Amino acid sequence: MTSPNPVDPDDSEADRFFVSPAVGSSVRSPRQTWQRSYVKQALILDISIVAAAAGFAFLVDMGGKTSVGPGQSISMAVLWTLFLAVLRTRDTAIVGNGYEEYRRVITATAALVGVIAIVALFLQAGIAREYLVLSFPTGLIGLVLGRHFLRRRLAQSRGRGENVNDMIVVGTVESVRSLSHRFDSTASAGYRVIGACVPNYDGDTLVVGDRIVPVFGDLSSLDFAITTTTATAVAVASTEQLGYEGMKNLAWKLDNHDIDLIVSPGVADLSVPRMRIEPIDGLPILQIGQPSFEGAHVAAKSVFGFFLASFGLVVTAPVLLAAAIAIKLEDGGPVFFRQRRVGRGGKVFRIWKLRTMVVNADSIVSDARDAAGQNESVFYKSANDARITKIGRFLRRTSIDELPQLFNVIAGDMSIVGPRPLVEGEGSNIAHFIQRRSLVKPGVTGLWQVSGRSDVTEEERIRLDHLYIDNWSPVQDLVIVWRTIAAVIKSDGAY
Repeated sequence: MTSPNPVDPDDSEADRFFVSPAVGSSVRSPRQTWQRSYVKQALILDISIVAAAAGFAFLVDMGGKTSVGPGQSISMAVLWTLFLAVLRTRDTAIVGNGYEEYRRVITATAALVGVIAIVALFLQAGIAREYLVLSFPTGLIGLVLGRHFLRRRLAQSRGRGENVNDMIVVGTVESVRSLSHRFDSTASAGYRVIGACVPNYDGDTLVVGDRIVPVFGDLSSLDFAITTTTATAVAVASTEQLGYEGMKNLAWKLDNHDIDLIVSPGVADLSVPRMRIEPIDGLPILQIGQPSFEGAHVAAKSVFGFFLASFGLVVTAPVLLAAAIAIKLEDGGPVFFRQRRVGRGGKVFRIWKLRTMVVNADSIVSDARDAAGQNESVFYKSANDARITKIGRFLRRTSIDELPQLFNVIAGDMSIVGPRPLVEGEGSNIAHFIQRRSLVKPGVTGLWQVSGRSDVTEEERIRLDHLYIDNWSPVQDLVIVWRTIAAVIKSDGAY
């Protein structure tokens, strides 16, 4: 098979990814440049925040209340910065995507607090609790916000195609397409697929979404691919073509070129806490734990939901009252819409919503589906649904119509976060869909709502529901609640 010509004038789309083999080592300097820049910015920000937190605590608690002097305060700031370095919080392998960077920052801070407490106990030294209460929480919040600011800037630049790692994907046609699509749909991760090596494939290109990915040949063409392109990483989408020895040889080969090796485990939509790698006779084995649907976390989620829903109803009572008056004045119909929905364990309950459609909306839903051309759709929702009233459009756009579902949370039928409650029979023809959803309570908000809401395709909505159910955690719920606020403000996909 003929490999793409690095100087072919007709290959303009991929032309910028090819370089002369003679300068193959120099093309990776852009990656090293932005990584060094990010690490430098993070270091300066960390030092500034830690110093500010230590200085703030010292100044506020000054005047004889504390045994911590300027020297001890400076020493603590230095130790804090050292702990952040020892726990590799600025490792370029974790920046820009996922929560590992935040976890390491929190762990480093907690470790320092523990060390100070142990040392103080061992030396029988008094701890200035006021100083610690002021410095560590303030500094930790500042560190997390600082990293969030840097990540936002990095994500924005990656959205423009800057500060990315160019990647060659190795595997079968389907595995290459699947992995490439995931990297393309998550630009903030910082990977851009610029080519592939596909065994037993006769074409020169692969179609991935709306773009063309060059195919260099089979595995024997990998050397050509990494020496004549700007690739800084190789991703193995399926390992069966390489085998144990092949993977080991590939890792050694890439080490010589200073290129990262990324291996897809062949399982999708699993969170990191459920996965554990354990070596068996030198062979890394990926163990996947079962999701938890019982226990203390579930009980804590219910308690959290009850109090948050109660607080939410008190705060939004004036809004609900104004909306109820507007609905009544528009057509004189009922204020609330009650509909049978399916909850946890298949239990049927009636959902509370502010009415946003005409009174006889349920009886003409078939006509609405037909007008929207969605007779075969699993989930029906249309921005041009003629049944929606004028005030209803405003309530839907602002998500005010969803607020009465807080009554369902208090009653125990729903959670604050979870998959959207289904109408009876909805999604019944999708394998495993109803069974998996019945494991958790439906939610007022969820992963689907913060990922585009009604603009999300049916396939993606189903995937997001499964993703949430299989990987839910209290931390993820808090993140979804936070992201819900931004989604409501933007009103994207709300109709």
